[in-house]
Formats: sequence, C-alpha cells, structure tokens
Amino acid sequence: MAEEFLRACRYTIVARNYRCRAGEIDLVALDGEVLVFVEVRTRRGAAAGTPLESVVGRKQAQVVRVARHFLAARGWHDRDARFDVVGIRFDADPPAVEHVRGAFDA
Repeated sequence: MAEEFLRACRYTIVARNYRCRAGEIDLVALDGEVLVFVEVRTRRGAAAGTPLESVVGRKQAQVVRVARHFLAARGWHDRDARFDVVGIRFDADPPAVEHVRGAFDA
C-alpha cells in the first residue's frame, strides 16, 4: 500500500525490503533526483500510538546505517538523500496513509 501511494506521488521505486547486516529498509525510491529511504509503519488501533511515533532514535539510527550500506554498495555517495516515513492506519476504512517527507536526519 505504501509503495502504491508513493508511485501515485510520482516516486520511482528503486528497491523493496533492502537487507544487509545492519538491518532492513522497507523502500528506497527516487523523488526526482533525490534518493529517499522510506520506513513504513502500520497500526490497527491507537493503543500503541501512531505509526509515525514508532520511528524513534534507535530505529532511525538503524535506517541510517542501512542507507549508508546501500549507498556504498552502489557507489552513490554523491546522491542527495532523505529519510521519509509512511504510516498506515488500518483502523479506518479505507486505511489512512500519512507521508512525512524528511522525517529525520542522518
């Protein structure tokens, strides 16, 4: 659902579920010339907070480490990059999608 949402926003998907020793990134996409590392979070209710609230320090650090690995593996050190979060709430019909561009910095 997050990938479909980003495609509708004219993003080009570069990788899905990219894994390395440091962890995983859900989606890697291009927004024009900017490489975007996307963490996707879902929730079914409000008890655990919003999907976006769940991407805190430790998870952010892991995503940054994986992004650095991704960039090094492709030799893309000179690319502009940012970190986005897509939150999907399944307690609404249809599910609510929220996209935060530049949700955190490296």
